[in-house]
Amino acid sequence: MKIEQLEREFSYNGVRLADPLPSMPLAQVRDFYANVYPEIVSADIEGPKQVGNKTIYTFRRAVGTKGGANLADMINDVAELLHANWLDAGDAEFIKDLQESLAKNEVIKIDCDSRMRLLGLHGKHCTASAA
Repeated sequence: MKIEQLEREFSYNGVRLADPLPSMPLAQVRDFYANVYPEIVSADIEGPKQVGNKTIYTFRRAVGTKGGANLADMINDVAELLHANWLDAGDAEFIKDLQESLAKNEVIKIDCDSRMRLLGLHGKHCTASAA
């Protein structure tokens, strides 16, 4: 039997963040990244979600976007799949475009077809039934 140490990884707005110090408490990691992302200080810490030999924690903050936080949460949930290369190239580009709008705090207006595409990706990969 082989025992592997799980590596911590952090994510904020779809950006992968390295673990500054494995023994550092989660709240201190969040504070550490506040120098680069000041708005992170009020973010909730979600997780961990295990992907391979990593435990991934997500810093999530409320985002003021048209369509509510549910849309932003779905974009961020699906964006986490980019790191695992679970999305095809077209879907990955679609999610990256939505992420860029979120990162700029832009009002996100997506048409019905795009909303259905996002809902489909989220339902396929991010719900309890997808596990």
